[in-house]
Amino acid sequence: MAVVKLFGTIGDIAGWSEARLDGATLGDIKAAAARDNARLAERLDHPSTLVILNTALTPYSLRSDALAIAPEDEVAFGSPVGGG
Repeated sequence: MAVVKLFGTIGDIAGWSEARLDGATLGDIKAAAARDNARLAERLDHPSTLVILNTALTPYSLRSDALAIAPEDEVAFGSPVGGG
């Protein structure tokens, strides 16, 4: 089971910040995380949501739902950040 972490408003929407979830792909992990929460599913699929795989930011162009996830991986989702 992969460790899944939710940061910022994504964790607020889910009502949790860390869980162990089954899934062989990023799509599986997102589906397991969102379960019956349509708002969370929408947020996890949004292009601005950050996806961090094993502490490395995954560029949008490489994070398809088919991206392989191993049981020992850590997958984190974060709200977009701004600066200025």
